[in-house]
Amino acid sequence: MSLKGLVDLVKARKEDYVTGAIEVSLSALTGFLIAGVILELMGYHALEIFDIMLTGGASDLGHLAGKSAPLVMTGLAFSIPLLAGVFNIGGESQLYMGALAGLVAGYYTGNPILGLVAGFLAGGFWGWIMAALRVYRGINEVITAIMLNWTAYYLIIYIIIKYLPNPEKPYMSVQIPRSEMFSMTTAFWIAVLGALGAYYILYYTDLGYKMRVSGFNPRTAEYSGFNPSRSILFSMALGGGLAGLGGALLVLGVSSAIDTTMSSVYGLGFAGIGVGLLGRNHPIGIIFSSLFFADLIIGGHWVELETGAPPYVSDTITGIIIIALSAPYAYRRLVQLYRLRR
Repeated sequence: MSLKGLVDLVKARKEDYVTGAIEVSLSALTGFLIAGVILELMGYHALEIFDIMLTGGASDLGHLAGKSAPLVMTGLAFSIPLLAGVFNIGGESQLYMGALAGLVAGYYTGNPILGLVAGFLAGGFWGWIMAALRVYRGINEVITAIMLNWTAYYLIIYIIIKYLPNPEKPYMSVQIPRSEMFSMTTAFWIAVLGALGAYYILYYTDLGYKMRVSGFNPRTAEYSGFNPSRSILFSMALGGGLAGLGGALLVLGVSSAIDTTMSSVYGLGFAGIGVGLLGRNHPIGIIFSSLFFADLIIGGHWVELETGAPPYVSDTITGIIIIALSAPYAYRRLVQLYRLRR
């Protein structure tokens, strides 16, 4: 590359970063303004609520790290397939399968590393099933994901109650001893390593390049000799594997068990959609967006404790802020994909 070309590239990147920073700032301001108006209309002091939400999550960095770890993974589970042109909303069930596999492997072997491997493989296989049904049978992955999400949900509840009950706590599965678990901080750094690995695959390997080209324009990929179907299969297997790894990290680093109502794992896969969009589908951005999302979730619990506000108040505020921050990028991405499909 010539010196002039390098200068032009740096200028273009700089403009992109400045534009992105302005977009995020304006989106955040819009989100907080809308949320503030709603809070005032509901009879709450908006500034007080925001202060509790933003500072409460950061009051315990270990807890924040543990809450963020599975969100990093489910954010990647959504974003990696999306870059390959696949809309993966199956991160929820992929997380479930990884949590179950991590629980079983960690409990019976006493080795948390094997638990992580088992979780990755289980989630990857579950994601591959969704991709295979689209590639080989032409079934839309969204429909498949919805069905498999519920299949995994009830299957795991059945397995926990039937085969893995805790004799001392009937509402819980068997429990992994704390001595055989990761700390929450370690779980977070493992998730960060996973994100860095995904970044390397996407932007520094031939396979990642083919995935991104296939997602940007399948016809161009075919003309270039790439196989879009292979990219779909790999992206869903990788995304599902990372979601499964997130489930394993949750069990092996935070909860130590799965309860019979699935409350410890429920919703984290769907939250990954917001995390991925907030992080602009970039592995590094997803690390920071997961921390922000986790901070809002934990801060919402503090709002309930300190103000007596019902849970829907903090949930509503969190949703408004995340939507405001994610909407501009999601809109651009959808318009881009629509134009390419035409």
